[in-house]
Amino acid sequence: MPDDQLQLTAEPRSELGRGATGRLRRPGRVPAIVYGYRVEPTPVHVEALELYHALHTEAGTNALIRLEFNGETHLTVARDLQRHPVKGRTQHVDFLAVDKDVQISVEVPVHLTGEDDLADDNGVVNQILYTVAVLVKPLDVPNYFELSLEGLEIGDVKRVEDLSEQLPEGADFDIEPDRTVVTINAPMSEEALEALEEGAGIEAEEPELIGEEPEEEPTVEVEDEA
Repeated sequence: MPDDQLQLTAEPRSELGRGATGRLRRPGRVPAIVYGYRVEPTPVHVEALELYHALHTEAGTNALIRLEFNGETHLTVARDLQRHPVKGRTQHVDFLAVDKDVQISVEVPVHLTGEDDLADDNGVVNQILYTVAVLVKPLDVPNYFELSLEGLEIGDVKRVEDLSEQLPEGADFDIEPDRTVVTINAPMSEEALEALEEGAGIEAEEPELIGEEPEEEPTVEVEDEA
């Protein structure tokens, strides 16, 4: 759970549009918008490095950020991060202002433990859900859930409801409790893999030899009869 609230200062944006946002990003600023609890939607910008540090604590993108702008401070969480497709830098972010006493929906990561202590039947771990949606008050957001795989065998299944003991008091899942999080599958045999490839239309082709010309069939010359 987030013990500390991170501080971030935002400056209002007077210019909008692609050109204006490009000029902001060059000196290391990130365009953003603030909206939500007691806040009119307001375009702002924040320091890129400070935002990076705020979103790379143990709480991740669920970190509570005390965003200061226009002489006021609002409790916010980051939403809808847009990242550069190649460099991965944050291009834009929404700050959702929240009431500390009202539940919000957040995605909480699921960390698997005990993978080395599975049953000795060569089972393969298949994680279906990597995050689970939870309705919870902002100050009670868990950093992550832990799901133990110790002793699980082929055919075993772990569901969202198996995480219920880790829910903060008063919180609830914002997803069906019977949704599958992890399954333990049997390893796929070579025959089954080949059948799967054939069903997908994948055929093994002989490698083409580069630099060699294909052999031509010999021609037979037939002399004209006198």
